[in-house]
Amino acid sequence: MNTNIVKKKFKIFKKNYKINIEPLEVTHGMIKATGYLFDKIAYISDCNKISNNVSKKLMNLDFLIIDCLRKNKHPSHFNYDDAIDYIKFVKPKRAILTNLHVDLDYFVLKRKLPKNIIPAFDGLSFNF
Repeated sequence: MNTNIVKKKFKIFKKNYKINIEPLEVTHGMIKATGYLFDKIAYISDCNKISNNVSKKLMNLDFLIIDCLRKNKHPSHFNYDDAIDYIKFVKPKRAILTNLHVDLDYFVLKRKLPKNIIPAFDGLSFNF
């Protein structure tokens, strides 16, 4: 099987718009993983550390979709506290917690989170 590792910025052009896409290297335990920046939206599903250089690119986004595996610490994923602290640090307008394990109940999170942070669910979509 051949792999195609995306390491450079690229653009997708559709009729009346273009989307700039930038791969972002993040730490996922003992390996590197890739998140993506789509103009003012970032998607980072597998990480436990994000470098200062990448964090600078994530400041004040419209949306940040970020890893939040469970309540307790994990060796290769953000836990709940890590994710919330990171969101507070980069200050997106809205944030979505993804990769949620069974110990993070959707309805409990929905009640407890600030209005600008929501837990993800299968089939979630949003407008920007």
